[in-house]
Amino acid sequence: MQNWELRAKRAIAGGTTHDSWASAHPIVFKRADGAYKWDTSGRQYTDFWMGHGALILGHNHPAVIQAIATQLNSGTHLSGNHTLLVEWAEKIIQMIPSAELVRFCASGTEATLLALRLARAYTGKPSIMRIDGHFHGWHDEALSGVIGGWPTGSHPDSANYLQLVPPFDLEAVEVSLMKGKTAAVILEPGGGSSGTLPYDRQYLQELRNITSSYNTLLIFDEVMSGFRYAPGGVQQLSSIMPDITTLSKVLCGGLPGGAIVGSQIIMSCFDAGHNTKVLHSGTFNGNPLSASAGLTTLALVADGTIQETLNKNTMMFVNAVNEKARQLGIDVQLFHQSSIFHILIGAQKEGVDISPSEDAFWITQKNATIYNELKALLTQYGIDMHKSHGWLSTCHTHDILECAVDKFHMAFVQLLKQNRTMSLAD
Repeated sequence: MQNWELRAKRAIAGGTTHDSWASAHPIVFKRADGAYKWDTSGRQYTDFWMGHGALILGHNHPAVIQAIATQLNSGTHLSGNHTLLVEWAEKIIQMIPSAELVRFCASGTEATLLALRLARAYTGKPSIMRIDGHFHGWHDEALSGVIGGWPTGSHPDSANYLQLVPPFDLEAVEVSLMKGKTAAVILEPGGGSSGTLPYDRQYLQELRNITSSYNTLLIFDEVMSGFRYAPGGVQQLSSIMPDITTLSKVLCGGLPGGAIVGSQIIMSCFDAGHNTKVLHSGTFNGNPLSASAGLTTLALVADGTIQETLNKNTMMFVNAVNEKARQLGIDVQLFHQSSIFHILIGAQKEGVDISPSEDAFWITQKNATIYNELKALLTQYGIDMHKSHGWLSTCHTHDILECAVDKFHMAFVQLLKQNRTMSLAD
């Protein structure tokens, strides 16, 4: 048998290509289907990664696979506009309330990077404001506040043009915007860090009011929430319109890609000859395969039925896992936003509510070691997911979720044996 883990360590920098996949013994997967993945030894795992939230229809949805297969016979790279690209853009405009024009790129990180560049070009202002705890990819300005200090290897001057404010601190936002140098405020409207922080309509409305008052653009990073929280994302749920929106994940049906959308006047900065023309290229922008998968996926989620069903299923799953934890008396509880569930470890002893909050974000940082222990135990019982949250898809049937609840229960039993401080009785 080939030692794929060893081969990966020898050939891949850091042993893997995404920091969230790193572990002492990273799994090497061979295939996936529906709600499952299989590693190189043939062991099956229930997948709660779901392509980091991109696979709302699960692995290998027949309509998506057929669309990709059809496009394969018509070309994988056409180096120009193509029919699916136009249809894809039109579908996005139909679904996202603030979208008048679309610009495609190759990832969510590229989308936020491009959105910040567009904001500076349009406003003529140099600085960007971020909300602490919100995630916008891995480029220099996106990572400040996600990790301690300024990210290693980032250009030090970038910090001079970034303002980081605490979540929900509107006074700090306004005080900073009064200086007149901020091009845009960017945040995840569905709640920072995949929904660890709450979706708060009133906060979004106040932020919209303040940014408008100081001629600052508001950017909704809906890479995570777009098409998952609702067909039109959080802006549909809240009826609050941003100036620019970034999109990825569900947008592309499980293939690579991203986009930014906005009003005609702001997006006109991409027009040739515009006095503030934004330079933008990219070999794989809007590639035909991603367009085929994305367009098919958006058509299937456009009426909102899938989102409503997934929300209900996620709530039932969270309640069932929490009941198992209560029966054992272990200090682990789950909560959810939309079809994303989150694990809180040690929250009850700390007096932290089992809900999205700044405290929930803090607890995942404080108890990182125990989160890693639980993740390893879940892996042993055949569940693969991020250490603190997971995503549901249409392939996670009630039977699959019931089985997953039992696996969580077994992992909780082992966690108690390994770490008695997790018992609420102690």
